[in-house]
Amino acid sequence: MESESSPKRYDPAEYRVRLFLSVDLSGSTAFKNSTAGEDREEGITPKWVTVFQQFYGDFPSRYRGNYQKQANELDGDHECPVIWKAVGDELVFCSRVKNKKAVVTAVSAFIDTLHDYRKHLVDEGIDLNVKGSAWLAAFPEPNRAVQLKKTESDEEFFSASEALENAADTRPFDYDFLGKAIDTGFRVASTATRERFTLSVQLARLFTSIPEGSRLSYQIRIDLPTELKGVNKGIPYPMIYIDTMNHLTTKKFRTKEREILQLSSNISNESISEYLQAYCEVVGTDEIVLPENNESETIPPPTSYQKLRDLIATHFDQEKGREPQNSGNGNDDGPSEEDSDIGDELEPLEDNNDD
Repeated sequence: MESESSPKRYDPAEYRVRLFLSVDLSGSTAFKNSTAGEDREEGITPKWVTVFQQFYGDFPSRYRGNYQKQANELDGDHECPVIWKAVGDELVFCSRVKNKKAVVTAVSAFIDTLHDYRKHLVDEGIDLNVKGSAWLAAFPEPNRAVQLKKTESDEEFFSASEALENAADTRPFDYDFLGKAIDTGFRVASTATRERFTLSVQLARLFTSIPEGSRLSYQIRIDLPTELKGVNKGIPYPMIYIDTMNHLTTKKFRTKEREILQLSSNISNESISEYLQAYCEVVGTDEIVLPENNESETIPPPTSYQKLRDLIATHFDQEKGREPQNSGNGNDDGPSEEDSDIGDELEPLEDNNDD
């Protein structure tokens, strides 16, 4: 029988898109090794530890506040992205997104928070900075949510099931997300600087497809492409970014420098969109398409996933038929041992929805 806590246990997962946002403390290694960072005037704890602990709590709180100020009924039933994981000095947030308006709200509030937190660091005289990036990924193909089973009592879900994906939407910190778009997203994040909030190609395409009047308030900019290790067989990756120079001492001369060198000057969203479309046609990256807002018509999932969903459904029907065989062995809620991984039956969508 299906668990009451997961009524969609044997249902193939709905196609969904998740937004990932990264913020990284810049200059952290130098700060940890500085006299100021090692200061222990307030007790036995070095100041850098206190500063990092404050960052882990304060940045998410500020982000929630900025998000709530900007969200409205056109976002739909979305909530502020939450922390997926902490990777050293980096916090990665995650949320399922169902329309473009929700993506705009989440990214805009995140960049505002980046600027707010930078000002806080400057005001406190802390020699650190922040930088960020964002990307999109589609699930359950070509990317997958993976359950991190922490205790024996945790219910075990089938890969690519709606039960698993729904649980990952609710508690992303209890799951891992794997796939080419995730790997690419972290590569894109590695190119971020305190002056540049970097975007994946799929996210940039979504932003440039939004009609004027509903777009992100920040300008989308472009620089020379660069090769990202392991991404798209070495074909240079488009460098798409948003300025994040507020509260930087370099803002004035960087702005003038860009003007003199005519870098990324007055390039329209339409031109950037055409460029990214041409790039994606070469590397085989599908466009992620979402409705404009909560009041827009629903857009069906890609045809490629609809076909794969039928294969997943067939597999789950077979798995459900085996359930009585497991009865009484204490493992009723888990996949059968030989079929718990449907990866042997399913081939990932080749390069789809991946940068």
